[in-house]
Amino acid sequence: MKNYSLLVKLVVCCAFVCCTFVLRESPSYGQGRSLTTEQLDAIVTPSLAKCSVPTGQTTNARLDPYSIIPTSNAREFPTERIAKTLHGMWRGQVIGSPLDSKYAPGKEGNVDYFWIIDSARNEGLIIALRNGNNSTAGLKLPGANPPKISYLICPHEGYVPNVEKGAEIHEFTKVSDTIEEAPMVLAKATGLKFPTGPATLADLWQVIVTSGYFESLPAVAFAGGFFNPMRLEPVASAIGPAQFSMSWDSEYYGGGTTWIKFTNGVPMKGVESTQFMGTTATGGDFLVASPGNGKLAKVEAVTGGDYCLAFDSVTIGPLQAKPASTPTPIVSKNPVGTALLKSTGVSGP
Repeated sequence: MKNYSLLVKLVVCCAFVCCTFVLRESPSYGQGRSLTTEQLDAIVTPSLAKCSVPTGQTTNARLDPYSIIPTSNAREFPTERIAKTLHGMWRGQVIGSPLDSKYAPGKEGNVDYFWIIDSARNEGLIIALRNGNNSTAGLKLPGANPPKISYLICPHEGYVPNVEKGAEIHEFTKVSDTIEEAPMVLAKATGLKFPTGPATLADLWQVIVTSGYFESLPAVAFAGGFFNPMRLEPVASAIGPAQFSMSWDSEYYGGGTTWIKFTNGVPMKGVESTQFMGTTATGGDFLVASPGNGKLAKVEAVTGGDYCLAFDSVTIGPLQAKPASTPTPIVSKNPVGTALLKSTGVSGP
């Protein structure tokens, strides 16, 4: 009995010492580790350089600890504020790596690229046409620091289609807080006529699809997508502030020289998802999904074609101020684990 008691004491004592040591050496649990403003700025700023392999290495080393947001720097933002930021119209552009033999700045500069999000109805509509037009020209939010949604993708093995040669950033800058001009912008982009009265994005998408627009050849490379329902919800963290899950069901049509090979007139349907961590940097409040922060954004086709990849990082921000009267938020009645997008794939040869 004495030996047994001694054994119990040793086990308890050892566990206490080990736990004390581990907790002391894990500052995230003790709120001890914090990043500087400069380090947070680097995390929320997409850069093609983040895809670079250090000199003398064949692959990237383990993650830099300063690229991971610790609990002390994590922030939780109201769902209504995130929905307000997403709602509206966004102008897109592709920023490509000069290491990619396919990439030509002039070519990508000719992409008529925009994304319309209706947070109240949980819908989104995206168009990309390599035709030299800019259908959102003239739209601009006041101020020098509008919200952006940025997707960074580095070349990796295992993506479908496996054609990535260099790094790319798909960057969307918010140009309008409303979607009232969506029919006009879509008419400029497609040349189609749309209803003059109130219409949802689902209505506008149906006009485009049923017209046979995607079965024609409207541009050298073209794609369009409809997202419904879009889901946004907080996700409890094991420690620290809640994170945010975003996802949607997607339907794409496309053709031409896109590196995603569409079948003419056949929709490619899938699911896009990710999970963000919130933080505050010099420019304001941001959501970040990257290694060590939330969950990587993943896109996977279910029917209509082969398409599966994950983004190396997705950043949304700065978030707009909380509205005095909040719009109807994106609410999920069917929770999903994670959320997000690689929208068009118009960067092919």
